[in-house]
Amino acid sequence: MSAGQFAEVLAEEFVTRTGTRVEGTTQFDRLNALTRAGVLVGWSREAFDKLRRGRNDAAHNHLFDTTKALEALRLCWQLGDLFDRATGGTRTVSAFVPPTLPADAPSTDPEELAELQEALEGHRRALAESRVRLSETSDRLEAERRARAEAENLIATAEQAKTAYAAQVEELRAQVSELRANHQQQYDRERLKPRKVASAARDAIVERAQRPAPLNEVQARKKIDAMLAKAGWLIQSKAEANPLAGRGVAIEEFTLATGRADYVLYVDGKIVGVIEAKREGTALAGALAQNERYAAGVLKEHAMAVWRREEPFAFRYVSTGAETYFLNRVDPDARSREVFAFHRPETIAAWMKRADEEPDTPTFRAALRTNMPS
Repeated sequence: MSAGQFAEVLAEEFVTRTGTRVEGTTQFDRLNALTRAGVLVGWSREAFDKLRRGRNDAAHNHLFDTTKALEALRLCWQLGDLFDRATGGTRTVSAFVPPTLPADAPSTDPEELAELQEALEGHRRALAESRVRLSETSDRLEAERRARAEAENLIATAEQAKTAYAAQVEELRAQVSELRANHQQQYDRERLKPRKVASAARDAIVERAQRPAPLNEVQARKKIDAMLAKAGWLIQSKAEANPLAGRGVAIEEFTLATGRADYVLYVDGKIVGVIEAKREGTALAGALAQNERYAAGVLKEHAMAVWRREEPFAFRYVSTGAETYFLNRVDPDARSREVFAFHRPETIAAWMKRADEEPDTPTFRAALRTNMPS
């Protein structure tokens, strides 16, 4: 029931913060109003509905299931994270920190206990995945080992803090009824006569509430892989690299003269570009031009495959999977710009052909500059 109460207060806060008018008094009425206003879409509406139904089951049918209780706790965390992102504009990658199974957990129902253990293990894996930082080491296994250790430390820290939090909850329990009553009175006043909320502030909350949660690095790589495949690129690991396998080939974890690249792009067997994968929240616009790793180029054994020796990675991308920036170093006064997809190998091949055939005006922008009247 506590999860359901949390969801009710959170929905009321969304109503108040967005100045949404609600005609009814139930949670169902609030959720419908927020859905019509665009605050709740897809998964967020579904999460609120699950908590609403779970509270009804607990109250009327006296149903309780430890695995469902764990799922309700996770949904509360997700919705709280959504509220923080929508009202505060934060885009920090985070993940649910699951509780630990008590050492004296009852084992009267082995099947239920096994289901709970499986659910907890799944949450631990998801937490570890969120902590993976592939950009900090060239060894993926090492990055995953560090992430697991960090995740276990987070779980242990949360467990240690649980006793202190429990004591605080007991101290506040006497105030909860009063606080809830005051909150309810304020909400009831504003339900039919919403406070005036500036349209820009309201629209910002709605827009942020509709955006997906930020991707961690593992999720970002999966999204980038899908974007590359959709654009016609073959994706290969370093171990199975065959740059001639297709018109465009993207090779992962490619070793450079200094450091490594997340992806190096080959077109017609020539090294022409690079993709750098970033965690969401990184400022992407300046990341490409400032990266000195690319200036040193590739190792000697790959030197003959470079298309332009003076600019080893002419076509540069940086992506979080949610947003992508592109920089064409062949352009005069090159500057990065946002794009919504990776360019197809055929497009880059056409750019290469023009640059080779017309070195004085290697790009359309260069031609405009040259042919503009003085």
